[in-house]
Amino acid sequence: HSNLHVLQLDGTDYKGFDGFAKQVADIVGDRGLDTLINNAGIALTAKLDAVTADDMVTNFNVNSVAPLMLTKALLSVLKQSAATKRKTTVVNISSLAGCITLIHKVPFGMLYPYFTSKASLNMITKCLSVDLASHGINVVAVHPGHVQTDMGGERAKITVETSVNGILNVIDKLTDDDAGKLIGYDGTVMPY
Repeated sequence: HSNLHVLQLDGTDYKGFDGFAKQVADIVGDRGLDTLINNAGIALTAKLDAVTADDMVTNFNVNSVAPLMLTKALLSVLKQSAATKRKTTVVNISSLAGCITLIHKVPFGMLYPYFTSKASLNMITKCLSVDLASHGINVVAVHPGHVQTDMGGERAKITVETSVNGILNVIDKLTDDDAGKLIGYDGTVMPY
């Protein structure tokens, strides 16, 4: 499609984010960018007896730091969109595993790098929602469900299509009252 532009980005090469942002700005022009979905993520699943500092740092870099730094790099085109009074949204793909109040219900043990990186992303989402509200930019976190992907595996409950359609529906129905929340792909507001 003529509106489709495929750009490559190494999500942990933070020095490359400004160049990437310039490419995006050149494509979107004076309309700006109305939707940013930070979807990159990895799941290092080390439990307490095996977790290392490198596991923790690697998972935080990809799942927490990269979405924040990319949002920061694209802030000018997001603000440009919001200034035109278009609905402008940043969506961080988080996880139920980042819910501190529900973590005791996880049946397969504590996976320190992944769980804590997603909890961190939830706080980043809340902070961004506060900082960007005055610019008309709505920031939310979305739990995609347990999806049949390489990460979710064969035992996952929902298909990629179900998750994606649900996420797009959530984005479409977002209001200012949703800012900073964690919302499931089915529209359910989840606790932090």
